[in-house]
Amino acid sequence: MKQHLQDLTEIRSMMERSSRFISLSGLSGIFAGVFALVGAYIAYVRILEDNTGKYLNLLDNAPLLRFIVIDGIVVLTFSLIFAFYFTARQTRKKGLKLWDNTSKRLLVNMAVPLIAGGFFCLILLQQAPDLIDCATLVFYGLALVNASKYTFDDIRYLGYIEIVLGLACGLLNEWRIGLLFWAIGFGIFHIVYGIVMYHKYEKEA
Repeated sequence: MKQHLQDLTEIRSMMERSSRFISLSGLSGIFAGVFALVGAYIAYVRILEDNTGKYLNLLDNAPLLRFIVIDGIVVLTFSLIFAFYFTARQTRKKGLKLWDNTSKRLLVNMAVPLIAGGFFCLILLQQAPDLIDCATLVFYGLALVNASKYTFDDIRYLGYIEIVLGLACGLLNEWRIGLLFWAIGFGIFHIVYGIVMYHKYEKEA
C-alpha cells in the first residue's frame, strides 16, 4: 500500500512538472515588493516637493509626470532582473529547464494582459494620468490570474487581490490614496506573497 502511494505521488509530481512551471521563487516577490515600496516613497517625496498636496494635476506638471514614469520603469526593471535571477537559480536547483513549453505558455498568458495594460496606460498618460496607478493594479492582477493556469495556484489569489485594490483605487481617485494602494498592492502584498511562497515551496527543499 505504501509503495502504491509513493508511485502515485511520483506520477502526480511528474504530471505537475510537465504542465506547470514550478520554479517561481518567493525571493523574487520579496525583492519586487521592496523595490516597489522604495519607488513609491521616492515618488511621494517628489510629489510633496512639487505640490502642496491638496490637488495633483499631472497633465499640468510635465517634469513631475516624467519623473514618476521613470521611477516606475526603474522599479519594474530591477524587479524583472531579480525575478529572472531567482527563477533561473530555482530552476537549476530543481534540475529543470528554464525555457520550455510550459514556461512559454506562462509567459504568453501573462504577457497579453500586461501588454494591453501597458498600451492602455500610455493612453491614460495623455488623457487621465491620475488613473494609471489603479490601471496598473487591475491589469497586473488580470495577468496573474491568466497565468496561474500554468504555475502555482497561489498566484491566482494574489491576482484577485490586485484587481480588487485597483478597482477600489479607481473609485477613491486621489493621489495619496492611489500611491498608497499602489504601494500596498505592488509592495506589501508582494512581500507577503514572497514570504509565503518561500516557506511553502523553497525552504523545505
